[in-house]
Amino acid sequence: MGPLTRIRSNAQRAKRRLYLFCRHPIAQDRFLRLLKRSEFHIVVSCELRLPQPNPDMEPSESTMENLAVIDGSDAKTTLEFVRSLHFEQSGLHVLVLLPKLEDSVTYPLLRLGVKGLLEYDLAPRELARAVTHVASGAYWVPRDVLTRFVESILPELSGCKSLDSEVDISRREREVLDLLLDNLSNKEIASKLFITERTIKFHVSNLLSKFHVQRRADLIVLWMQRAGAFPWLARDLGKTLSAHVN
Repeated sequence: MGPLTRIRSNAQRAKRRLYLFCRHPIAQDRFLRLLKRSEFHIVVSCELRLPQPNPDMEPSESTMENLAVIDGSDAKTTLEFVRSLHFEQSGLHVLVLLPKLEDSVTYPLLRLGVKGLLEYDLAPRELARAVTHVASGAYWVPRDVLTRFVESILPELSGCKSLDSEVDISRREREVLDLLLDNLSNKEIASKLFITERTIKFHVSNLLSKFHVQRRADLIVLWMQRAGAFPWLARDLGKTLSAHVN
């Protein structure tokens, strides 16, 4: 298999594209077997680098607009590559496969917009479903990992208000959202707004639906990634990432 090989299905209809970045042939074969029934055209790269556009591709095919699945066996190299993707292909959804989900690696990956994190051992059971979810823009991150990450960034987000979004929400939903993003419980929000906790649950459910997420933690991460001015996007990330890896 060459450095960059397209694996096409028998059906020649248009499909979304999945880029599999994996250096190890045995791991490549394993991941391809797990992905063979997915609804993607799969492109395999042996190098953690952006593939050059193929002049024979249609214009719509020449941009990485769908999904990247990355073998993260080398944490430092993976972080550097994801950083490149983040700035050069900002619309690309990313799922990273890791030997173990360690906070020192998962936190910087989530900061860079990675939507999927999956341990190797769970790949046989979950990879096919995970790529479908991540390609649609949803998160595939274990609840405990996402919860710890959200708790770790709350001090940095103190004072920020509202999710920068075109989603149409009511004035009351905006008030609930701002308090929810302060990590207040439903009971605390109800007390501040002088309405019942049941009403707050109703508004929170509507907000999760409108932003297409399932959990409050997902909404906070979405808010973090969409807000206009985050300190780690305004400064060089190299030292920050190295500090997390070492």
